[in-house]
Amino acid sequence: MVETHISLSVNRLLNEDTYAIPLYQRNFAWTYDEIEQLLNDVADAFQENRDNYYNRDNYYIGTLVVNKENDIFKIIDGQQRTTALNLIALALKHEFGFDRLKAVNLTFPARKKSNKNIKDLFAKQEISEDDENELTRGYGYAKDALKKVLEERQLNPQSFVDYLFENVIIFRSILPEDLDLNLYFERFNSRGEQLEAHEILKAQMMAKFGEDQEMAQKFAKIWDACAEFDKPAASHFKMRRKRADDFQERECIFGWHFSNYSFKNIYDDIDFYQDKRRKLSDILEKKINEEIIEVEKDFGDYTTVIDFPIFLLHVLAIAEGKKTDDIQLDDKKLLALFDIKNKDKTWVIEFSEFLLRIKHIFDNYIVRNSNMDSSSRNKDEWFLQKGTYYEYQPNGKSKEHYIVEERFTNNTFSDSEINKNIILLQSMFAVTFTANRDSRWLYEILFNHIEELNQTEFASQFKDFLEKMAVRYAKERLFTEDKSIKKYGAIPVYTFNFVDYVLWKNREELKKEYKDIKFDHFKFAYRRSIEHWYPQNPNGQDGESQLPAEFLHSFGNLCIITDSQNSRFGNSYPEAKLEQWEREGIFHRQSLKLQMMAKITSKKDDGWGPKQITELEKEILTRVNHFIENKTSEQL
Repeated sequence: MVETHISLSVNRLLNEDTYAIPLYQRNFAWTYDEIEQLLNDVADAFQENRDNYYNRDNYYIGTLVVNKENDIFKIIDGQQRTTALNLIALALKHEFGFDRLKAVNLTFPARKKSNKNIKDLFAKQEISEDDENELTRGYGYAKDALKKVLEERQLNPQSFVDYLFENVIIFRSILPEDLDLNLYFERFNSRGEQLEAHEILKAQMMAKFGEDQEMAQKFAKIWDACAEFDKPAASHFKMRRKRADDFQERECIFGWHFSNYSFKNIYDDIDFYQDKRRKLSDILEKKINEEIIEVEKDFGDYTTVIDFPIFLLHVLAIAEGKKTDDIQLDDKKLLALFDIKNKDKTWVIEFSEFLLRIKHIFDNYIVRNSNMDSSSRNKDEWFLQKGTYYEYQPNGKSKEHYIVEERFTNNTFSDSEINKNIILLQSMFAVTFTANRDSRWLYEILFNHIEELNQTEFASQFKDFLEKMAVRYAKERLFTEDKSIKKYGAIPVYTFNFVDYVLWKNREELKKEYKDIKFDHFKFAYRRSIEHWYPQNPNGQDGESQLPAEFLHSFGNLCIITDSQNSRFGNSYPEAKLEQWEREGIFHRQSLKLQMMAKITSKKDDGWGPKQITELEKEILTRVNHFIENKTSEQL
């Protein structure tokens, strides 16, 4: 019996079984650029594993979707990459002396010239100009790309070829015999891209269910609910439309008040037969039903702080109980880290339940960023929101029937001040640590609070935890070893964001002096560029117009702005910058520290210079140290 989902090394792919390119597939279309990029990707993985010859990590390059007919695998998706690998292997055989092909196992039944050319390439027979086509051109591209990659990276050819053939993996998935191939092919063809690693991982997990298609489809429903990051996981599970309905999928899983965070045996609560009655065309085309529309009205269009592949790595690390510093957040290693070949069906079931649990927590307690203006929030606004409860509503047409509706709160936490604190703290981390590998702050949050969510005092405890974490991060980044504040070139973006949070916490006092600053409306944004308020070279000049370095590069004269504003910030004097930005009406969107610097600058008597820089730095550090001391003493 042929396995429906299997990982194949390049060696097995090219030397086992027979593959055919159906007539409806387009011709080989990869250019030199795509072939070189594939080789560079493999070279990156090879060099990362070069010092660990006997225990190298595999590198996954995508998926191959096939339909099996009479012992021939007809390629539905993945033919470009598969053909490219054949051409690379042929170039290695004839141009570099690495003969790793037993024969050509790729055929073109409906294209006589292509079929003849690939056989002639294997036999190294001369091909006339009249017979040249996309395969012969691709062979030339493969030869040139191999030469360039091997030489420029100074790779050991033998070791690189061994890695390519034994450690580079493609995932082959055989479609069910009763599937509508035309519809399936149309779906993949419209995407125009390979499946991603998390989609391969899903197929690997589903393969563990064997012939138990009911359990496999229930797993797929849980997975898909978590994978769609633009809506809460709960929205993928059906709710009752009438009080009399016996169908209670969403209520059973998430609880009447969305307060269940301990998912076990939820496969029993998923209505497989309800989903089975939907047409395949509806599932593939993802037609939006009335239920999804209602949920999207409440939650809106938003962006999350990480994507699904990185979320999977967070969940895996939490499930394995790893320490924060030990987790790996490299989505290129997703398949290797999960290592599904060594997992069984029970592990897959338990992981899927845990995945849904963490996604439900993520939906309710981690900030999101709005992508659009709506009646409840503005574009680019950070927010927390969760479902709260179901409610019976009379039908109106008949007093005997009731409709079950969902109600959502505007805030996750009922205390609006605490809710605002938590939004600011989480968004501060999000805009600072933007790279996947730097999202360990999120791991700390999810890992530390799973068991506390239903406690009465959780809101204040959660806020305090975030503030103490913020202080710990600040101590590592704000000061030098001798406890003095860092200067330009050494001070990171996080310092400025942390200072803005402390200023916001002190807003009632600061409002007395800085009356025009709208502290209550402040929100964190992706401000990544550290700049001098008084410029290094005013208007492109130097010499007498410069400030002494001790003031110029000190924290008091530094600020953060968005990258898009950086080119316009330039070498203008502070007064000119302030005038320009006020004219454009964008100054209120800046960092709180920068707004305070601008207001000091606007005072006609002194403007902005060493005195103002020194006094502001002292004022800010006094407040920062007081906040740090308070939070540190609470930990003792």
